[in-house]
Amino acid sequence: MSDWMDEVLDGKPLEAELWKLGYIENLLHNTSIPIREQEDIMSSLNDLRDIDADDIIQKIKENEIHSDPKHQYEQMRKSGMFNYK
Repeated sequence: MSDWMDEVLDGKPLEAELWKLGYIENLLHNTSIPIREQEDIMSSLNDLRDIDADDIIQKIKENEIHSDPKHQYEQMRKSGMFNYK
């Protein structure tokens, strides 16, 4: 809460936390996000703001490519691949 308050009082957006940058850097390449967009994200890591890092992490989670077949199946089921029309 103090980070949020500091941001409001200072009027400056907070820099992204190091763990968020590490998360993005480690998992970005295991997504279906286009290569060009991945490169843009990687080149912006040094200047990334906390709120932008949160948005990128959400996008990584939404576009994650799972290597475990169980997770792959669950992702396909949730997307409606097995729904018969």
